[in-house]
Amino acid sequence: MPIFHSEAIVLRSFNLSEADKLITLMTNRYGKIKCVAKAARKIKNRFGASIEPMSHIRLIYFGKENQTLYRLNHSDIIHSFQEIRGDLQKIYTGVYFIELIDTLTPEMHPDLNVFQLLQNGLKALETIGSIDTLTRIFEMRLMCLAGYAPQLNHCTTCKKVDYTTKIGFSFERRGIICELCSLQVNPEIYFQIGILKYLKKLKTIDIKHANRLKFPKGTELDIERLIHRYILSHTGRELKSYPFIRDMKKTFENTL
Repeated sequence: MPIFHSEAIVLRSFNLSEADKLITLMTNRYGKIKCVAKAARKIKNRFGASIEPMSHIRLIYFGKENQTLYRLNHSDIIHSFQEIRGDLQKIYTGVYFIELIDTLTPEMHPDLNVFQLLQNGLKALETIGSIDTLTRIFEMRLMCLAGYAPQLNHCTTCKKVDYTTKIGFSFERRGIICELCSLQVNPEIYFQIGILKYLKKLKTIDIKHANRLKFPKGTELDIERLIHRYILSHTGRELKSYPFIRDMKKTFENTL
């Protein structure tokens, strides 16, 4: 039976039986996989904290190639992201990152770029001050890597690049709508033309450089709402962690 070696970040960990756990991981070599960790619920077990969500680990697992469920044999922690775990707002944001990855990434679809986005996103979350900006970059970059990049270079209907002060956005057409075409298409949302520049930056900026991007005052909420609704148009449901992020942000702002 083949043995596989890889790095991975733990996405989810569920109790499978009285003794075992079911672990979902994003690996750097094989994409998203699921493994059974035998006896992981026992007080004395060989996996310890390495199978906790957000842990960056080195693992060995085995099973038939391309099967849907593997057996975890060994795991070692490379990085636990302890700085995130000590901050409630960062914990919820990190959980949101891994929930997005789990929702938008199919199993057994190797994609090193998605793994690196998650790894670098969690690393940035440990130290960055502007969590909102980092979150917007993570959302947009993941949507692009998952094949859902919004069309922001021209009107999705007439293909023209001439805009007025307001631009429409169609979630069904996955892109911007010019003023003339909006009379027929009826975009679900409108935003100021100045925001378009920042949406384009979100598509291309390396998440390692998240601290270099600053949104103009008063535009943060509009950008967040647009990207959030765009994600919802693909997932079809609200991710469980997102409302907690919003509540934590409000709580934090009220304490300032």
